[in-house]
Amino acid sequence: MKKFNKCQSCAMPLKKAEDRGTEKNSEESIMYCKHCYQQGEFTQKDITIDEMKLFVKNKCIEMGVPAFLSGMFVRNIHKLERWK
Repeated sequence: MKKFNKCQSCAMPLKKAEDRGTEKNSEESIMYCKHCYQQGEFTQKDITIDEMKLFVKNKCIEMGVPAFLSGMFVRNIHKLERWK
């Protein structure tokens, strides 16, 4: 099965195994990051796509990414598997 290179919830890059979330059996998730998915469940179960976009944009800005670039990162979140 294909491992995704970015989280299919928030678009965070999944470069290292420790970036990935976990399934119920404690195996690493092939689709989601550790911030979005733990033990087979979403950490923010009721978050809307618009709330996720705002959350990611603010997190990027907090990490020093210029605002215009953070907007580019969230532009295609609606195309990720979680939001289809």
